[in-house]
Amino acid sequence: MRHVLPDHIPIRLLRHLTILVLPLLLGIAPADAASFSNLAGRYAIGDQSSVTFSISGTLVPTVHGSFHRFSGSFNLDPAHVERSSVTFSVASDSVATGVAPLDSLLRSSVVFDAADNPDIHFASTAVRRTSETTADVDGLLTLKGQTLAEHFTVTLTGSSDKRPEFHVVGRVARSPSG
Repeated sequence: MRHVLPDHIPIRLLRHLTILVLPLLLGIAPADAASFSNLAGRYAIGDQSSVTFSISGTLVPTVHGSFHRFSGSFNLDPAHVERSSVTFSVASDSVATGVAPLDSLLRSSVVFDAADNPDIHFASTAVRRTSETTADVDGLLTLKGQTLAEHFTVTLTGSSDKRPEFHVVGRVARSPSG
């Protein structure tokens, strides 16, 4: 069976990068954190977090999946948001959609080339607060050996068990990464 993936596919790590960074473990925010102002500190992205995605296009039905191995951290400085930063890595071979042929395709040299490029890495270069609960994050994403500038929007969605919850969305074109 031949899989055809369009150049731009909604996938939370390729086109619509949506990373649900839920519980964060280093640093504790107030239980009802309603704005970034309450969240100064350094945070590690915890084991209870999730990295999920969906793939859809004109030639393929929508498929949902996740990455099971990832790590990252970020510093929040609400008084000087421009000093905030984030780094994040995902193990490209940890992709899982529940569709074995698609998982193989995503791990192959056609998409992530997990054998030669085991990690997808992001490091911020600029952070700009856009409201009490949102920020824009620019940075460098290394995917399949290519490092490109990317933009993401971060929304503080609340807190759970004294840990902040964020939703991160961005668009990453597949073609520049080969």
